[in-house]
Amino acid sequence: MANHIPENIPEQIPEAISEPAQLSSEETTSVESVVIVEEITAVEVVTTKEPEPRGSTARSVFLAIAAWIVPGLGHLFQWRIGRAMAGFAAVGTMALIGLWMRGNVFPARSDDAFSLLGFIADAGSGIFYLLAHTIEKNGPDVSRAAGDYGTRLIATAGVLNMLFVLDALEISRGHKN
Repeated sequence: MANHIPENIPEQIPEAISEPAQLSSEETTSVESVVIVEEITAVEVVTTKEPEPRGSTARSVFLAIAAWIVPGLGHLFQWRIGRAMAGFAAVGTMALIGLWMRGNVFPARSDDAFSLLGFIADAGSGIFYLLAHTIEKNGPDVSRAAGDYGTRLIATAGVLNMLFVLDALEISRGHKN
């Protein structure tokens, strides 16, 4: 009967496969198949190497910084032209409209926690944050509703760019296509 397992299996295992295989730390082991009829006839050991990451850490950091400074540049360096154009267009449009509506651009130094969060969000827009005072020379005007909406658009552009930076980083590390 094929389902019957003899009681003396340890005595029937050949010496060659009764010893555990010595593997390096980079290899993992899995048992592919064990055939039991009336006795153990074969054990096949398959070894595989751990996959290496696609991109180096230095390259990933470079792409993340490039993607932060110029929205979409991290994708462009990876030949993701559609994503690069979408990122630059989305972040650039929101940041420029927010600046033209005379939204508030938060400074790096502030005493208020909300101003610090606003600075982080605004700084995420990269080059648009760095050039904000040259684009809109009159400064912010949050006394009108348009200025308040502009402030929100600038912050949203920065947060969206941070998401594009993370996307470029994940693609460069091989975690995402």
